[in-house]
Amino acid sequence: MAPKMQKTAGRSRGPCAKIAKQAIKKKQQKMGLKARLEATEAKFRKKGGYGRAVVSIFDAPAGGIKNSPAWRKVATRCEVDARGRLPPPELRDGAPLKGGFPLSKYPVNVLVDGLRAPWLPDDWAQVIKNTGPGGTYLGWMSPQGKFFYHRCGYPSAMEETLGRKLTIMDGLNGLMRKARNIVKPEADKEFLQQCLSAAERKHVAPAKEFHFAVVSARRAGNESGQHDIMIIEGYFKLVGVRPTWYVDEASVEEYRALGLNAKVGGKLTPARNMALDDAKAKKLVCVQVSDDISRWTYYDIEKQDFSGENDFKKANKTLLGTRKHVVSPLAAAQYMLAKMRTDPDKPQLAGVFPTGNAAMSMGSQEYGKHHFILGDFFVAEPASPCRFDTTMTLKEDYDYTCQHLSVHGSVLRFNRMVITVKHATNVGGAVAVRDQAGSKERQNIEILQRKWPGVFHMNGRRKDANSEVVMSWKRYKGNSADDENEEEPASRPKSGAARGAGKKLTLAAAAKLKKKRQAPAGLSSEGLVRRTAKRSKAEYINARCRLCDRKTVGKCVGMTYKDSKGNDATYRYTDLKYDMAGGFLEVEGPHRRQG
Repeated sequence: MAPKMQKTAGRSRGPCAKIAKQAIKKKQQKMGLKARLEATEAKFRKKGGYGRAVVSIFDAPAGGIKNSPAWRKVATRCEVDARGRLPPPELRDGAPLKGGFPLSKYPVNVLVDGLRAPWLPDDWAQVIKNTGPGGTYLGWMSPQGKFFYHRCGYPSAMEETLGRKLTIMDGLNGLMRKARNIVKPEADKEFLQQCLSAAERKHVAPAKEFHFAVVSARRAGNESGQHDIMIIEGYFKLVGVRPTWYVDEASVEEYRALGLNAKVGGKLTPARNMALDDAKAKKLVCVQVSDDISRWTYYDIEKQDFSGENDFKKANKTLLGTRKHVVSPLAAAQYMLAKMRTDPDKPQLAGVFPTGNAAMSMGSQEYGKHHFILGDFFVAEPASPCRFDTTMTLKEDYDYTCQHLSVHGSVLRFNRMVITVKHATNVGGAVAVRDQAGSKERQNIEILQRKWPGVFHMNGRRKDANSEVVMSWKRYKGNSADDENEEEPASRPKSGAARGAGKKLTLAAAAKLKKKRQAPAGLSSEGLVRRTAKRSKAEYINARCRLCDRKTVGKCVGMTYKDSKGNDATYRYTDLKYDMAGGFLEVEGPHRRQG
């Protein structure tokens, strides 16, 4: 059973025409600003610009600075108001964070930019000037008021003038400001208040009850990786959290040099397991986070009907009118945990929608109970015994999901919680493990298919179909997961191929199988199995009873569970009778067969 859809009094959870109109207007405004920039620059270049190749920062452009290409350029890199006006220079990201050359004394041909280099010191400004031929040029203004064209590589460049290399640590406060501009003040509070019921808000755990673990490797030695790392650290710093970074031994000192709380976690799956074990030892909820997430967005909308649609046009239009909450990783984890702890199936693992395309989720249920949980951001209860398979180097999160489904009976995937990640384009991490031929992907897929027969099949819809899979837990040895929480029909394989259907049985074998599947006297296959409050001393008994809860007798018998040794076993009538005799299960409804 999926969690009940959150109903908020007096507020519709469908797409809002007003929000859509505002989004369209904003998009059109950005496109208009870009077109005006191109037109203005073309006009200036056609007229020959200043009429000379080089102009200084003190040369005013013809027609004034507000009609120049530089002004139009800055407008495309800022959040302008409804009339397209630029924010004041001091409120733009390019402005100095402290000190710096007085903005009021800037030369006439220099404008504070709307963006900022991640390595730029606090008392420097990033600026844009007009060029002689009629174009624009990006530069930097020193605290002394000197304009610099280059970061390095020239005798008069910034680093050569300062006598040192500029790093991410120089621009740390600028990155923090960027994080604050993305997650607005009160955003987390509003999100939890609006998107959780009163009963669910009682389960919002404080930050101290989480163990935030960022799993990373080989990314602290390059500037792109350092940028992503410090953005993640900045999001946590905003909410007073200091996460633990689980990294490879070779680069642990590089991570510590960035001021991070880093420890050696080893390779990917051992690091993930170490984080789970650390959280369990402290009795904390484990939240694992990838090192390249730049945003957490929740789309507050109920399931939409896109039946008959052959493309995403309607879904994208719906997305424009959807209420969005951009939140911190703490608020995302608090929301997911509160929902998980109030769910009647008591899942022990929660995750986010596995792609960054939110339009793909609009037509699905808000919550998935038997779906793949992405390893980039998940919440795991400390009581769960599930751990990552250390023989896997890729797709380990698929196996971890299946373990939770097998042991606990369900997971909880939030199909409206979407993260923005770099994934396959960043340097280091899992990208360094993959090979161009896809052989390592296929090796790990073979492990999945061997451990979980019927669950995984190759995804023929992807261009890299030989290394991508589709997961369907329903097809795991006849497992009776609810249809409503299976993968969407477009992603489902044909049942015959997945289950090995079509095998012919002899008459004797068929009769024997039929007899084995018949309920013994006193039980009906239509009876509803309920789990009682009594618990067994054996955890595997408790786990299989959770799987049986709220299923019919007929659906329970034949399902697969993990026995006392962790091996796959088939649940039989003898197991049901044992669990009933022990007081762990009871059967409601018709107890006796008819006739």
